[in-house]
Amino acid sequence: MTGTLSLRRRDDGAIPRGFTLLEVLISLAIIAIVLITCLRAQNQSIRLYHLSRGMTVATILARQKMGEIELAEFPELGGEEGDFEDKFPGFTWQKTVSMTPFEEARRVDLSIIWKEGIRERRVDVIAYITNTKME
Repeated sequence: MTGTLSLRRRDDGAIPRGFTLLEVLISLAIIAIVLITCLRAQNQSIRLYHLSRGMTVATILARQKMGEIELAEFPELGGEEGDFEDKFPGFTWQKTVSMTPFEEARRVDLSIIWKEGIRERRVDVIAYITNTKME
């Protein structure tokens, strides 16, 4: 009977082929480890995206705010804070103007602050502005 399929059990003691329970469990464990690793990598990717988005927006806002400060008159000493209203909700700024050893120069510390989950993130910029309208 060569080439035919027989459904009868052979008498020579051969065991029918198939997967054992142990092989199935090991395969499931490997698949679970791979899936957990992929999900963890995806979660990390999403977290990094949000951090980089926040940093990019904060950097652009810092450049914009520093440009406004530089275009205004010679800054007064002291501190000030505010937000970016409805355009960029959640982002706030703090500005501190302090003296330098030179009367015609001021140090401006600008911080852009935002919340990311429970963490507070910030971008800090320091600039020295000189008085261009000297008397």
